[in-house]
Amino acid sequence: MELKRRGNIIPLPLKKGGTRSAILQLVRTRVEDKTDFLLSGLSDNIANALFEEMSDMQGDEKLQRHFNIMRAVKKGKSQYRSKFEHLGERLWATLPKGMDESHILCPAGDVVELIDRFSDRTANHYKVLIQETCYRFQTLCKRIIDRHPLCPDVYYRSFWHAIAALDLNYEERCLVLVLFHRFVMDRYGQILAVANATLIELKIDTTIHLPTSSQ
Repeated sequence: MELKRRGNIIPLPLKKGGTRSAILQLVRTRVEDKTDFLLSGLSDNIANALFEEMSDMQGDEKLQRHFNIMRAVKKGKSQYRSKFEHLGERLWATLPKGMDESHILCPAGDVVELIDRFSDRTANHYKVLIQETCYRFQTLCKRIIDRHPLCPDVYYRSFWHAIAALDLNYEERCLVLVLFHRFVMDRYGQILAVANATLIELKIDTTIHLPTSSQ
């Protein structure tokens, strides 16, 4: 067996019959609870931020845009929260053998650059914690993993798709994504911490043993 990374916690033996699945389900549940908590305050944060901007804003078009965003986000609050969670179902279900992201493909247009920039910024800021969480997923799934449901770009793309049904034009959706970055992803470390703490609690360490090429 080849040692890919050393850790100082004894790995939990995975029993036949769904232990790995049960662990992933617990991590997913706790991550979703934390994410939904952050999303639950997004509409109020957006309303406050845009209202503050409107006090110094000139031009009916810009004022109308802000009103449209505030109305759509408030009206669709439960809708985009539910959709975000639904989009994550396939990600978590397919993680053990190779995560399927085909339902959250990167969108077209200028938002691609926005998502890339925000994702890189978030990934760099939380690099160590992201890497540690990834190693624990590797131990759990017994394979090398470079993509998992907590990757920053997955969150940005999922949110973009989650707000697709809201009554917003492209420009307004882009602005909502900027506010998602500001009010939700600013606390992204809390989401990673929940996942990591749960895996540590269940004795999933940062060591992965894989068969060598001769086995």
